[in-house]
Amino acid sequence: MQNLKELLRTLLEHEIDFVLIGGFAAVVHGTTLVTQDLDICAAITEEQVSKLRKALKDLHPRHRMNPNAKHSFLEYPEVIKGINNIYLETDLGILDILSQSKPAGSFDEIKSRALEVSLYGYKCRVISIEDLIQIKKSMKRPKDLQAVEELKIIQQFSKKK
Repeated sequence: MQNLKELLRTLLEHEIDFVLIGGFAAVVHGTTLVTQDLDICAAITEEQVSKLRKALKDLHPRHRMNPNAKHSFLEYPEVIKGINNIYLETDLGILDILSQSKPAGSFDEIKSRALEVSLYGYKCRVISIEDLIQIKKSMKRPKDLQAVEELKIIQQFSKKK
């Protein structure tokens, strides 16, 4: 059962240090698009992975990129050093954890420009609309280009306020 809102709430409850990016962030900014996963940008460190494993333990997180070997995230990888991205399936949906998102930059760069919003009773950092437009534009997929058009309209409307 997919429940991205509950997956996001789980991350917020466990005080994971991340910035919401991707389609869900576009929805938070006001687009009408539907998303099938939760994308976050975070520093992938031993401490963060430990917190993520604790947060996700009851959701059966599995690595999703190798269909023949869906290792448990709770056990694999044992060594975090050198890992830039983690792509998971959980009982609540897909969670992609990226340490950077080009062309917007690293987690620290994206975090420095992020805005803080209240979601489900928690403070949540969301990628800036400018960074999100830049990322979506670079992807060049039809759904991302549609998001760019909506985000530009939202951005123009926000500036007029």
